[in-house]
Amino acid sequence: MSCSIILCTYNGAKKLQTTLDAIIHQDSTYPWELIVIDNNSSDNTFAEAKAILKDSKIDFRVEKFFRPGKMFAFWFGIGLAKYDFILDCDDDNELFKNYLDTGISILQSNPKIGALGGCGILPRQELPEWFDQFSKSYALGPQGYHLKPLPKFGHLYGAGCFYKKSILQDLKKRGFESLLSCRKEEELSSGGDVEFCHAIQLEGYDLMYSDQLKFYHNIDKQRINFEYYLKLKKGISSSFPILHSYRFKEFPKLIDFKKYLFSSFITVLKGVLKTYWLPINSHQRQVDYVVVRAKFWAFLRNYQAALEGYKRNQKIFES
Repeated sequence: MSCSIILCTYNGAKKLQTTLDAIIHQDSTYPWELIVIDNNSSDNTFAEAKAILKDSKIDFRVEKFFRPGKMFAFWFGIGLAKYDFILDCDDDNELFKNYLDTGISILQSNPKIGALGGCGILPRQELPEWFDQFSKSYALGPQGYHLKPLPKFGHLYGAGCFYKKSILQDLKKRGFESLLSCRKEEELSSGGDVEFCHAIQLEGYDLMYSDQLKFYHNIDKQRINFEYYLKLKKGISSSFPILHSYRFKEFPKLIDFKKYLFSSFITVLKGVLKTYWLPINSHQRQVDYVVVRAKFWAFLRNYQAALEGYKRNQKIFES
């Protein structure tokens, strides 16, 4: 068994050198390949990736995919992959040298694992005082206990995550497609990695985290500011309530699911009213203010998509 690394990037030319160097120098005893997907970039990402890799002597290919959206590009990469496991490597992830070997070994010895996550580490730098409180949204830090299954509807961040390809292929054959696109060009939309995790659990597999899998997450300095973080949280909230469609087993009838969505909307509405009256005098208050409003408008925009997702998921996972 071996692994296909899929690296989807949009305008990532300036970040690729460090990321690709770490991949080239993986110390692995297993066969593996690298698939770089230029997802509709407007810079020289495609040429830069080829220039860095041309003399590397690794098994690689660089492809263009013009439909914007990380998950669309990732599915394209899955279709090209020739090995049993998939590793999702973002264009700012600097994998430790043993990342591939460790991940493949764990997956081979634990057939119940459908997805395996690692630990993102921010390189040492001066950080604003608010950052530690909210760093999880940046795909940083531990994601659970070492090799212990995550709880129902838990999820792993996509950066540095391994997937069992056969599960994703089987889902595709039965009509599964990502309802959420993840990042699309400059948009900070999110949720595709969470969808994968929900689907994998519904297929009867475990999500696990290993503290032996480590990578540096080389986040651009301009992203470590609070205005950016608020935009990030707004993007994450923009998927509401589509991900609720994966809870169909809790609501066997569509009318019950609609009631659940309505109850969720009332909770958001209360949050909007509450944050209207409370003073915005802390970072957490600012986050709450942005998130409940983003969810309010997302609900109005995504309600029908959530219902369609509910019906689709019932068909796929109960067939």
